[in-house]
Amino acid sequence: MGLRIGIDCDGVLRDLTGNIANHISENHPEHKDKLLTPNSWNWNDWIPFWSEDESEQYIFEDNYIDIFGIDCPPIKSSVEDWKKLKRWAEDEGHELVLVSAQREQTKEITDEWLDYYGFDFKEKHYTHQKWSVDVDILIDDSPKKLGIFKKKSINNGMPIVFKQTWNTKSQKSKMTIDRLSDIIGRVFG
Repeated sequence: MGLRIGIDCDGVLRDLTGNIANHISENHPEHKDKLLTPNSWNWNDWIPFWSEDESEQYIFEDNYIDIFGIDCPPIKSSVEDWKKLKRWAEDEGHELVLVSAQREQTKEITDEWLDYYGFDFKEKHYTHQKWSVDVDILIDDSPKKLGIFKKKSINNGMPIVFKQTWNTKSQKSKMTIDRLSDIIGRVFG
């Protein structure tokens, strides 16, 4: 019997932080040079010129269609790896399951984005409680969500870090991959 492999969207499939930075740079050029390299999902750590509330409003209220929509680029390696990963999972009897912490207003646009870029999951879970989803492995970029998954997973699942600038500490304590296809050799090699 195969494994159920949970895959996050933002930071694994969709380059959300890159798109946020580009959107701010294009629409607020006065802040372009003030943006920092993302080192967490805490907006104030890399968008220092706005309060947390101002960043939330900009990203999730005023501009969410542009930021989360089809103009948001995918993570290039994830697009390159998707067909290979999907074929491998089917051949080995594994299931690829989307497990993403989307807000209510971004769920439909995320479905459209996934379809547009060919990430054709048969099963999707939009929840901030990723640990509660029936998956054996969770590939995610969020240190916080991976830590909670490791402690509380209903399947005693294995967290796998998708390498990003904001999860360097997690990379030292958990299995880490640079691209989706790495799980084929790292987990199942």
